[in-house]
Amino acid sequence: METLYDVLVWLHIASWAVALIGYVLVLSEPRVNGLLAHGVGSAWVLGLVLVAIASMSDDVADPNHAKVAVKLVIATAAVGLAHGTRKKPAPNPLVHVVAALILVNVGLAYLW
Repeated sequence: METLYDVLVWLHIASWAVALIGYVLVLSEPRVNGLLAHGVGSAWVLGLVLVAIASMSDDVADPNHAKVAVKLVIATAAVGLAHGTRKKPAPNPLVHVVAALILVNVGLAYLW
């Protein structure tokens, strides 16, 4: 179970990286592209799976529920904004808000 958890952690990190790459690619003409929207969505789903595995498994340390709650709220807002404004034409200033939420969420993961 620990190996599965570790693989999912790397996929989760890769999903956030894909979302940020999607943001960097559209900086000249801000809009939500597929990389950004699907990267945030997959990171959100993988985060839920990771918390479920950590809560159920004896091999993995129990998650900090306060941290999980804060990160879940931020990630849900990022997913909602990304998918809700995906069809909006450029320039879409909300793409910067989504990127800021991603950076805050990643910062919380490493600093908390």
